[in-house]
Amino acid sequence: MANFNTHFMVASGASAVVSGTLLSMEVVSPQEAVYAFALGTLGGLLPDVDSAHSKSIRVGFNVLSLLATIMVVFIKSSTYSLIEMFVVAGLVFVGIRFAMLDIFRKISKHRGMFHSIPVALIWGIVVSILMQYFFSLNSLISWVYGFMVTMGYFVHLILDETYSVDLGNRRVKKSFGTAMKLGKFKTTKDKIQTIVIYLSIPLLLSIAPDTTLIENALFSHDAWITFKDILLPYDGKWFLH
Repeated sequence: MANFNTHFMVASGASAVVSGTLLSMEVVSPQEAVYAFALGTLGGLLPDVDSAHSKSIRVGFNVLSLLATIMVVFIKSSTYSLIEMFVVAGLVFVGIRFAMLDIFRKISKHRGMFHSIPVALIWGIVVSILMQYFFSLNSLISWVYGFMVTMGYFVHLILDETYSVDLGNRRVKKSFGTAMKLGKFKTTKDKIQTIVIYLSIPLLLSIAPDTTLIENALFSHDAWITFKDILLPYDGKWFLH
């Protein structure tokens, strides 16, 4: 599997490209692009939260707690008093950094279902729901942030699978297939866990933000035209504008 530095660098690079593209397409504002970049990078670390001693779990939860706290301060600053803001920000930071971290360490198993495609999708949906209902963001930005987390998550899984193939010795390591999987079916417990995960996806989608805005922004004909316009220099001059 890839090490922490590789996961961090590749996830942050991919997040920079995607968030920069969304900014150029005017889907997000500069401030929202920064948040999107941070969430994409965080998504690239999340699959290793199932490792009780990994560097990723510590850094990931530090980033998640700080990011959530900053977003609370920015979004709620116009409605909360200074004391209310201090209390809420403190509760958010402590709740994520310590309480949630402890829960993940107790319930997770390394290379379990956290390293799977359906869980990558669930993280994105959950983030979208939290962004709309807790942070009061519109459906477009909520889905953008959720998309970034899932994108970073997939980058992590792909890297782990890539490192499972030893090109030098021309062999496939035993870890191949344990990162980017659709489910676990070895034991009865694995099967139940897999079924619960898949059943939770439609349940979460039923309360998730509306997808109309994100579909129009990223997958419509107009979005494709906008993307082609920013893909190459508009005046045909490379680096000489």
